[in-house]
Amino acid sequence: MITLEEQQLREHLVVEEITFAIPAQSFAISCAISAEEALPVVTEFALRIAYVCGTLSPAQIQDFFGFSKKETDAVLKSLLDERLLQWNDEHLELTTYALARFQDSSDNLPRFFKIQDWSAEVVFDLISFSPAGRPNRLKRVRSQIELATRNLDKQSRTRQYAEQSFQQNFRQICTKEKAEIYKISAIDAGERFSIPLPCTFHLDLGGQTSIRRNIDDESFGSRLEISEAITDALASQERGDNECFRDFIQTFDDTLLQSYVTGDAFDLRRYAQEVHLTRFVRPVDDRVTPMLGALYLPRNAGLLLERIQAAVAQLDTRFEHEPPSTEGTEADTKEAAKTTHPAQWEALWWAPQSPLWARTRSARDLAQKIERLMAPQGGERISTGLHVVVPTARRSPRERLAVYQDQFSRLLAADVVLMGGSLELLLVPDALVCAMFHFNLAHNATAVPIGFMSSAPEHIASAGALVSARMRGRSDSVTAAREEGGSALIDSLAQLMARLMPPREVDADGSTKGGRVRLTLKK
Repeated sequence: MITLEEQQLREHLVVEEITFAIPAQSFAISCAISAEEALPVVTEFALRIAYVCGTLSPAQIQDFFGFSKKETDAVLKSLLDERLLQWNDEHLELTTYALARFQDSSDNLPRFFKIQDWSAEVVFDLISFSPAGRPNRLKRVRSQIELATRNLDKQSRTRQYAEQSFQQNFRQICTKEKAEIYKISAIDAGERFSIPLPCTFHLDLGGQTSIRRNIDDESFGSRLEISEAITDALASQERGDNECFRDFIQTFDDTLLQSYVTGDAFDLRRYAQEVHLTRFVRPVDDRVTPMLGALYLPRNAGLLLERIQAAVAQLDTRFEHEPPSTEGTEADTKEAAKTTHPAQWEALWWAPQSPLWARTRSARDLAQKIERLMAPQGGERISTGLHVVVPTARRSPRERLAVYQDQFSRLLAADVVLMGGSLELLLVPDALVCAMFHFNLAHNATAVPIGFMSSAPEHIASAGALVSARMRGRSDSVTAAREEGGSALIDSLAQLMARLMPPREVDADGSTKGGRVRLTLKK
C-alpha cells in the first residue's frame, strides 16, 4: 500500500497510459450445492433450550412461548418429524443428528444444510483463469494491446481450466454463506470477448531512472500471470532511439532542454525534478509551457484544451476587429475574408512511430474534445476538425490504420516520419503547437514524451515548416483510413500542408531561418 504522498508523486510523473485487452470467456455453470438453511425462530429456540437444559417437556415449550396446546402440538410434531427431537420417557431431548449440528458449530448455534440447485454465468479471464466478476465486455478493439497466455494448453482446454478454477474459487463466486459444491452437473462454454485493463506508466526517479507500471484494478493488479502477459506484450514492441534529440533541441531552439544535456547524456531525472516537480526552473516566456508525458493524460489534456480554446477565442476576436484589406478586386477581398477568418478551425496531430502511442480511450476522448472546439457549431465539412496522421515506416499503411480506426474520425497514414519517428506534433495553425520528443530509456519499452506547448508564432512556424518540408512531393504516400470520403480527406490534408508552409525561407532540414522565441531559464 503506497502513501498519499507517493500517490501524488506518481500522478505528477505519469508519462503514458495504455489499455490492454485481456481475453475472457463466459461459462454457464449448473451444480448442486450444500447451503446453510435458516431454521424457523421457534424451532431454533426450542433446540437451543434442549441443548442447554439437556431435556425439556412439552409444558415447558408451551409456557416459554405462550402457545396454546394446539400450537405446541404442531411445533412438537415438526421437531419429531424432522428428527431433531426424540422422546426419552416423558421428556424430549436432542437426537444424535441435532446434537451434531451444535457440536460442529463454533458458536454453539445449530447449523443445518440442505442440497439445492445453483446456476449462474461465470466469467474467467483466459490467462490466469480467475473469476472476473462482471467486467466491461468488448469485442476486439484493435487500439488495445491484446494479451496472450504463456501456457498454450489453456487456450485449447478452456472448459477444463474453468471447472478447476470454479472449484478453487467457489466461495468467491457464490455469495451464499458457507455454501459448498456438492456436484457439478454442467459447464457450457459461452462467448469470448475482451476485458479492458488500463495501465499507467510513471517515472521512477529513485536509483537509476526507469519507468514503472501501475494497474489500479483489484481484480487483475496482483495476478502474476497478467503481469507476465503485459511484460511479454511490451517486449514484442518496436523501440525507438534518441538519435534525433539534438535535432529537436536545435529545431525549436530549446535552451531549457539543452541545459540538461552534458556531452551525449540527457539528465532526465534532474529535468523532471526541477521543471515538473518543484518547478524551480521555468521558461521566461509565458506563452511556453514545458510538457511531460502523453498529451492525452488527464493533466496534459486539460491544459491543452484550455489553451486551444483560449487561442481560438483570441484569434476570433482579432479577426472580428481586423477586417481584411479592401485593396484589390472584390473577389480577392471575399476570398481573403474566407481564409483568414474561419468559422471552423482545423488542426494536425502527427503521431510518433511508436506502436504504443494512443493505445487508450483517453486519446480518443481528447481528439473528440478538440474536434468540438474546432467546430463549436457542429460543422460537417471534412476539411475542418482534427487530422490525425500516423507514420507507416516499417509497417503497411493498412496495418497501422487498422490499429487506430476506432480512435480517430479523420485518420490518415503517411510514409513520412518526423525526426526518425520520435517527434509528435499537435498543431493548430496560427494558434498553438505541442512538440513532444519521445525519449527512450534503456531496457524500457515505453518512451517518455518531453517537450513543450507554445502559442509563440515562431514555434508554430517552425513546426509547420518541418512538416510541410517533409511532406513536399510526398502526397502519393498518404492513405486515408476509410474509402468513403478518403479522397476528400487527403485533399484536405494537402490544403492544410500548404497552409503550414511559412512565407519565409526554409532550410533543407525543415527548420526555419530567422528569430525564434528562446526557452530561457528562469530560476
